[in-house]
Amino acid sequence: MRSTFLASLLLAAPLVLASGAHGQPSAGGVFPYPYERVDLDNGLRAYLIRAGAPGQVAYVTIVRTGSRDEVEAGKTGFAHFFEHVMFRGTARHPSYDKVAEGMGASFNATTGNDRTVYYLVAASEHLSQIVDLEADRFQRLSYEESAFRTEAGAVLGEYQNNAYSPFFVLDRVMRETAFEEHTYRHQTIGFEADVRAMPEGYAHSLDFYRRHYRPENTVVVLVGDFDLAGARRLIEEHYGGWERGYQSPQIPPEPPQRASRERTVRYPGRTLPIVSLNFKAPAWSATDRLAVATEVLGAVAFGPNSDLYRRLVLQEQRLQFLAPSFDLARDPSVVTVAAMVNDPADLEPMRAELLAEVRRLREGPVDAGQLEATKSNMKYSFLMGLETAQGVAFSLSQPVISTGGIEAIEDWFETLAAVTADDLREAARRYLDENGLTAVTLIEAGGAS
Repeated sequence: MRSTFLASLLLAAPLVLASGAHGQPSAGGVFPYPYERVDLDNGLRAYLIRAGAPGQVAYVTIVRTGSRDEVEAGKTGFAHFFEHVMFRGTARHPSYDKVAEGMGASFNATTGNDRTVYYLVAASEHLSQIVDLEADRFQRLSYEESAFRTEAGAVLGEYQNNAYSPFFVLDRVMRETAFEEHTYRHQTIGFEADVRAMPEGYAHSLDFYRRHYRPENTVVVLVGDFDLAGARRLIEEHYGGWERGYQSPQIPPEPPQRASRERTVRYPGRTLPIVSLNFKAPAWSATDRLAVATEVLGAVAFGPNSDLYRRLVLQEQRLQFLAPSFDLARDPSVVTVAAMVNDPADLEPMRAELLAEVRRLREGPVDAGQLEATKSNMKYSFLMGLETAQGVAFSLSQPVISTGGIEAIEDWFETLAAVTADDLREAARRYLDENGLTAVTLIEAGGAS
């Protein structure tokens, strides 16, 4: 999805500069680049990071609102909708695309459970124009009802295209089964009925923008080749007059799950069977050893370097893929082990083997050498993602989403270094509990159950 931003504000607000060791990363820290943090009086926070390719900047704006924040009944999908409508421009910049393309920029946006992220990558010489363009649309986005209806129709088309994907269908059923109260129950794109009704929600869209697109709910990450003093002045000038007004939604907590849940999905198209095991998991934390251990657990037990992966995917070739998803969210959510089975007759035996591995993790130790290799690989993968300005900004998104800043990244890696095999076993006992399991199996509509 494309992204849109436009900019201006002549009122300057006082700002405070803060950063690790006066703009330097802490001694021995994992994040290798110096940065400065700009905190405006209105709550907007910006990180200025000198890194990436010479002559290039990546300008990333993280709005800490995603589908998680859609608490109004019948109004899901609006966080994702803004991926579309934010390209509609403002009175001052009526065509975002024309301005961005005139700079030779690449630009886009993504929405998730907990955030909407907009980015633009262009030559450093355009930085003043970039800040002007982006700040303007976040403060003064403008679209008529006819444009709203057009974009709402595009969202419905996107939903209908996704509905042909077995993975989309599997995810939808999993969420609706695993969650009873929390807004993680619906997909980012929204419930189908709500997406179909969206063209009538013009007034709600304006209210959603007014409540969520506010400075204290927004973090800007500027990475690349630029002058620090000049960038600070631009942030102050263009965002300083943006008025506070964020209204935090009251998100219903998910009640404890007391027994396992199961669903079978009969997919109308062609697909190999898929089994998805989903366990209730904690919220992301940089300092909770068991939360970090849970993230490590997925890679150790089910990742490409695990014994199970090598046996089931590479040697025996019983699986098309084995895919753990153990990234944690802003609120307690689920971690997932998904597998596509090559032989439909092998579906139940494969599910039993995956559950047996989960039980083994709860009962027995993890190989210490494999644990250390996995921890090292996670750190190396993070550092390898810092090769481009855009990669640097994206690598810092999780701490921004969960805490409002990038500083927690150092705490997370410090906690990772301290994680032991006993921590992994305790995390498995606590979170890979079969009373908290939601098992969803997807098969062809004509296949045997």
